[in-house]
Amino acid sequence: MGKFLGMDQATAVASAIALLAAPAVAAEPAGPAPLPLDQPTTVNGVEAACTGVGQTRNDPQWSAYGVRIEFSNALNEYLGAGAIRLKDRAGTTLLEASCDAPWILLRLPAGAYSVEGWIPGSPAKPRSAPIKAPRSGQTRFVLQFPDV
Repeated sequence: MGKFLGMDQATAVASAIALLAAPAVAAEPAGPAPLPLDQPTTVNGVEAACTGVGQTRNDPQWSAYGVRIEFSNALNEYLGAGAIRLKDRAGTTLLEASCDAPWILLRLPAGAYSVEGWIPGSPAKPRSAPIKAPRSGQTRFVLQFPDV
């Protein structure tokens, strides 16, 4: 038999078969998309923004977002890092995003949705709530994490 990269053909074939038979390693899930701070962005077709810190929270551009989701603790103090999963009425996930500020703003068609929020890396229990995107104006939804 001939040699293949320093191995005889039988060893090379056995090595190739072993590699093909090895169980595939599942990739880690990507997790929620991190939203850039104070910059409008689009994730899966949903316009979103991450803000709420300092003077930037007073920027008039944020009032154009119909839904404002806030993260707070039991004392109603803002929490600076949260993540959400937004679903439509049918239960289809529209957006998963994380934010290093207390507000996630969403520009959505008017209608009913549900949101689940959590604090990544925290033992705090996730919170969920029905939300309704208004036809005009902005509606505020607070996800409170008393166990933080």
